[in-house]
Amino acid sequence: MNKENIKVFIDFGSSKIRLGVFSNEISKSTIILEEDCISNLSLKKLDLNNSREVINNLIKSAEKKINMHIKNINLMIDSPDIFSIDFSIKNSSDKKKYSKNDVYSLINEAKSIAQKNYIDQKVIHVIVKKFSFDDQEFFEIPDKEINYTSLEIELKFICLPIITWQNLQECFNFNHLKIDNLYCSSYVKSTNYNSIFENYKRKVFLDIGYGKSAITAFEDKRVLYFNILPVGGKHITNDIAALLKVNNNEAENFKKSLNQSETTFEEKINKDEKINSNDFINQIVFARVDEIIKLNLTEEYFNTFLSSNNENCILVFIGNGSRILNKNSIYLEEKFDFFKEINFFEENSKSICQSAYNFVQMNKSQEVNFVTKKPRNKGFFEKLFHLFDWLLYFLVTFVEFFWTVLKCKNLKCHFLAKKL
Repeated sequence: MNKENIKVFIDFGSSKIRLGVFSNEISKSTIILEEDCISNLSLKKLDLNNSREVINNLIKSAEKKINMHIKNINLMIDSPDIFSIDFSIKNSSDKKKYSKNDVYSLINEAKSIAQKNYIDQKVIHVIVKKFSFDDQEFFEIPDKEINYTSLEIELKFICLPIITWQNLQECFNFNHLKIDNLYCSSYVKSTNYNSIFENYKRKVFLDIGYGKSAITAFEDKRVLYFNILPVGGKHITNDIAALLKVNNNEAENFKKSLNQSETTFEEKINKDEKINSNDFINQIVFARVDEIIKLNLTEEYFNTFLSSNNENCILVFIGNGSRILNKNSIYLEEKFDFFKEINFFEENSKSICQSAYNFVQMNKSQEVNFVTKKPRNKGFFEKLFHLFDWLLYFLVTFVEFFWTVLKCKNLKCHFLAKKL
């Protein structure tokens, strides 16, 4: 493989870490590796110590397969602390011709304002929801000629706490790896799977992970809504462990066996009573899943945009936490009857890593990428000025040091003279 033609993606989950190596060379196959690893990605209990060794193992295995050293990676992450900000910015002026630079300049200004107001957050996605040129609305950056006096842009920023970002950098630096790009896993996966359900006007993806659940809603290719809640599969496991009085490993096994209906378990709830725990576990699981669905689907804003348009709409469950579900285990209240179908999408490590690769490769009409300007070459006189500036700084520093030493000597002599 040519080093310039490969991209390495790592999906950093709360219960599993996946690595995908993709090449633009058609003759080379995709490499997907994974390893179980419990990592606490919550800001309150951030703990990435277990992850370092797992990442090192995955990188070494990948390097052996591609016969190449890996230094740079693209990272996908889902943290319960990720959140989105809806933002609107407007610029009025004399009538002028539209230029894409006007759009990018206004988006940069919006991002700058958001960063100033959320100084402890890192913006990882900038999503354009709508452009308004006077009375004309666009959902993609327009290519046609427009004369306008007012430009308004509606945006959505997806953010991650700076502390989490710094800890992730430290974790990967430990393994001599540089993070080139950071992505929100739920958003990236949903964007990729969106094309699979293109027959539906509106698609709602509910991603139930180990420590969180995320919801992403689309109208055609346009992102309408995004939210993450700190409730996921581990909370179901904790419920089972508490009520059946077993440890978390046993509870997790019980949970994973729900759809393997051939197997039943018997556990003593008390000394006098034995129950078929499959039925009991089902009740525990579905009570928690019902809570997750209601927490995600009863958001006021989300309800508003869905109830306003009852065109064909599908609810798609993704994520490891949704594997225990089936159509018989889901009951939606009447107010959610706008969902014409419920789908349980089967994910695997390849489809997850592939989602990130596709996300980068495709022409993202809503996603805005900011390219850092390359530093311009300095002229001769500018270089000379900087050299003079550096020499002056060095001279001042030396004089201050010499003066400090001289003062110390004088003080010492004065002290000795006084003593004598």
